Amino acid sequence: MSRILIAILFVMLLSGCQEIKKTADPPLLVLKTGDYTSNEDAIPIGGKISFGITATEGSAPLTNLRISRLADEQLIVELDKGMFIESGGLDFTFNAVKSGAQTEVWQFMVMNANRDSAVKSLTVNLGEGSAYGPILHSPSIKLGMQHNTIYPQFLDLHTGIAYSQESVNGKEDLIDLVGFVYMTGGIMSPTLCCPAYSGSSSVTGHYPQIENWLNRNLTLYDYYTSDNELIQPGSFDDALNDSLLVTAYLAGNVSGLCKYAFSGRVVPFKTMDGKYGLIKIVHADVVSDGYMEFEVKIQQ
Repeated sequence: MSRILIAILFVMLLSGCQEIKKTADPPLLVLKTGDYTSNEDAIPIGGKISFGITATEGSAPLTNLRISRLADEQLIVELDKGMFIESGGLDFTFNAVKSGAQTEVWQFMVMNANRDSAVKSLTVNLGEGSAYGPILHSPSIKLGMQHNTIYPQFLDLHTGIAYSQESVNGKEDLIDLVGFVYMTGGIMSPTLCCPAYSGSSSVTGHYPQIENWLNRNLTLYDYYTSDNELIQPGSFDDALNDSLLVTAYLAGNVSGLCKYAFSGRVVPFKTMDGKYGLIKIVHADVVSDGYMEFEVKIQQ
């Protein structure tokens, strides 16, 4: 066999052993139109903003959705959501309320496991008038801690109706708040949580059955405002429409868990469907068979 033929066979063999490089496709992000907020829409202060977000994975599972708002030169991260979607894509609705800024620039970013990303942005302008609206008020709600056998443990913030561990069956998709007490930071902490916030020191650690719920709502609590007592109980009492409920919520300091929910504190929150509200803690025990009592004001 000639040297030339041997060289050709060697090159063919070497090329056949080399890995064929695949093109890494980035994720694809689309903002829905129709009933959703569009670029350059004018919305009055307090008016509803709604975004429909769809995304596909590209070459790797989707791992993150980030939504931010630039208003009056302040960048606010409204949502930073981790996920792991291998197939089927993302279909997500995000609701908010128009601030008093003349313009808001909203940015949406999805990322996949390859750290490839897709970004979309749009502008929302300030419209005329005010769209602040009526509220629902639940003056006294008693919720049991994790070992309490007298009071229910699961709450629908929209109606103020509480459910026991038995009566909640079939109504899991209504639950926005779950209460418990645990040791953190060296003290016993009365705690507000939500079904979507998991972990040994959070809701599924105290209520393991929630792991099996098909629908687990995410309620976000403004723990910074609560911890620093920025809203006084008297301001809560005076709120007759949803203006305070909306402006009190600081999106940059929120979590699905709010520790140190002691008596006298007011906790701003936002439900999964975009309703803003305030919880005024009236009473909070620091034992696992105790209870907490609070008032709730929420947007209709």
